[in-house]
Amino acid sequence: MFHKRRRKCRACENQVSLDYKKPEELKQYMNRLGKILPKRATRLCAKHQRRLGVEINRARKLALLPYVGEREAMKVRR
Repeated sequence: MFHKRRRKCRACENQVSLDYKKPEELKQYMNRLGKILPKRATRLCAKHQRRLGVEINRARKLALLPYVGEREAMKVRR
């Protein structure tokens, strides 16, 4: 029988603080379109993933991060 190996949370492991005042750090958890990446892609635990969403939304409201991503990434192909 196989056992699922538990992944370590990057924030717990490295004592990373998710803060809206550091938009460069938060940007690595977003894709080109400006969407927040899912938990399996960010490798964060549920607690830190929720905190990440709150901090990204705070940074967006203060215009430190965009709501919508790069213009080139959103071009419609026909």
